[in-house]
Amino acid sequence: YDRKELRKRLVLEEWIVEQLGQLYGCEEEEMPEVEIDIDDLLDAANEEERALKLQETLVDCYKPTEEFIKELLTRIRGMRKLSPPQKKSI
Repeated sequence: YDRKELRKRLVLEEWIVEQLGQLYGCEEEEMPEVEIDIDDLLDAANEEERALKLQETLVDCYKPTEEFIKELLTRIRGMRKLSPPQKKSI
């Protein structure tokens, strides 16, 4: 793994958890099961598809999610999917 990319990913995931806590108005432990898969978003064909996936994930959130979605899409722009480390053959 590229350490810089991993660090960016970790910072992004921490930001997501913090934002979801604000959106759902609760602490991380009390948060509903909301799974935002960054690699899945990066697999999407375009921004619209990514936004749709996020809207579907956040469908039960009663607060407006548009700003969160817009910011998340901005933050993942330019990121790469993390592929599993390659096993070296001997």
